[in-house]
Amino acid sequence: MARRDWYCEDVLSGKIEIKKVWEDERALAFHHPQPQAEIHVVVIPKQHVPSLLDPLALDGEILSSMMQAVQQVARQLGLDQSGFYVRTNAAGPGVTPHMHWHIYGPGIP
Repeated sequence: MARRDWYCEDVLSGKIEIKKVWEDERALAFHHPQPQAEIHVVVIPKQHVPSLLDPLALDGEILSSMMQAVQQVARQLGLDQSGFYVRTNAAGPGVTPHMHWHIYGPGIP
């Protein structure tokens, strides 16, 4: 059974209500609906990119937008002062089939 891509399908379709932190035409950053840290923001490309290892993950415009989202989230939420870390998916069993980055903060464990 294939895992469902709820990030792409439900978030971008509006099925899951989210609190946006930042958005442009290529990427979206939003507070995770089930946070695992005091601050837990997810950054996704608006175009489906199956994983970090997919050739589309090298698209300069998508990567630039996702990095800009990380920078904007850090500034807006004060993480540029307290520290944070970013985790991304690669590929493999149990991984949501969509490239996405998680921003956790404050502080770096």
